[in-house]
Amino acid sequence: MDWIAFASMLVAVVAVMYSVAISRSQRKQERRNLFLSLNEQLMHPDLQRGRTLLRDLINDTQDAKDLFDRRQAEYWDISQAVAMFDLLGLYVKRDYVDEDLVMAEWGKTLTLVYEKHGESFIEAREISLGWPPYPHFKTLAENARAKGKGH
Repeated sequence: MDWIAFASMLVAVVAVMYSVAISRSQRKQERRNLFLSLNEQLMHPDLQRGRTLLRDLINDTQDAKDLFDRRQAEYWDISQAVAMFDLLGLYVKRDYVDEDLVMAEWGKTLTLVYEKHGESFIEAREISLGWPPYPHFKTLAENARAKGKGH
């Protein structure tokens, strides 16, 4: 093989390696930016209020049913907070965000909100809808609990 062909091949290999490295770096940056955006959304006062209402008002499925009947605005605040955690769980499942980052930042909150409170809310929604809602929140919270992110 002559030197020109070898140099051309070497340049091509270096270019491909550089392209792969840049692509990986961009993917990592995109995942980090998405996590930061989700984190910012999860810290929104409306979602914080929904999580607080969930912990304060829902202890069993009957509480969720009663809340829907008597105080729908608060019920929908809770639903919005639960839906956001479900989206977070979907993003973890699809590997759009890093699960370790999510667990470090939200693991304890996920467990505290899900145990008893979220489980009861989801069960009541499932009864009313006829199908299981929020599967990703459930999986994410159970993973957090399994990783010791609870009480």
